[in-house]
Amino acid sequence: MNTEPRTIVLITGANQGIGYAVAKGLLAHKNYFILLGSRDASRGAKAAADLDSTGEFVQPITIDVADDASIQTAANLVASKYGRLDVLINNSGINNEIDILIEQHKKQQEGAVPHPELVDLDQQRKLFRDVYEVNLFGAAMVTEAFTPLLKKSTAIPARIVFVSSHTGSLGLRVDPSGAEYAKWSRPSFPVYRSSKAALNMLTLHYAAKFHDKGWKVNGSCPNLTDTNFARGWVKGRPASESAVNIVRLATLSIDGESGVYSDEKGVVPW
Repeated sequence: MNTEPRTIVLITGANQGIGYAVAKGLLAHKNYFILLGSRDASRGAKAAADLDSTGEFVQPITIDVADDASIQTAANLVASKYGRLDVLINNSGINNEIDILIEQHKKQQEGAVPHPELVDLDQQRKLFRDVYEVNLFGAAMVTEAFTPLLKKSTAIPARIVFVSSHTGSLGLRVDPSGAEYAKWSRPSFPVYRSSKAALNMLTLHYAAKFHDKGWKVNGSCPNLTDTNFARGWVKGRPASESAVNIVRLATLSIDGESGVYSDEKGVVPW
């Protein structure tokens, strides 16, 4: 298969949800070849086949962003098979705090007697570690591993997209004049939100690092989306809508922005 004239895109966590919708959106663009990243090989293969049964425009690739060996194996595979990468979309993300809320709600529904919250520091630390391993460390290590391949990109410019969240915005959180200040200032999901706030700084780091190369490095806020990520706990909009801005950032031209945090309506405060 000759992929030379195509723009090669890797999307992590793309066998379902927003990542899958992004892949579908990119298929509408001419000469885009998608490496559909998935932690589970069989799920990745099925998702890729569902998007493109011919395998001409979409191929699955196994990558677990919390496993350095898996990341390096994926990078080695892309290097040997394609020789380069043009666009990296760091989409993989988790929010284990939702599972805790669901469990608490279940106990209440079963008539459990409320009791003062007990702090288990080991569990709290594990919660932070598990979320940060994927949302922050995973995105950083994937970017580091694929930087040598992005340097060989034939696309102008090379692009990196970090899928963040409005919940990670410090600006939305602290501005009392904001229309949704009451919503964003609630003390909710501290683990997930802080991981996304840290991811935003990581985005700015890479935007500065690759500025002289002309790369486009940006963060995108998908908004609340109705996917398995939310476990059905909350309802959001279709993944196709949340993918719109990510697809836009993944297809930026040389005149496009870099070092910007945005959604489909425009710039979001850091």
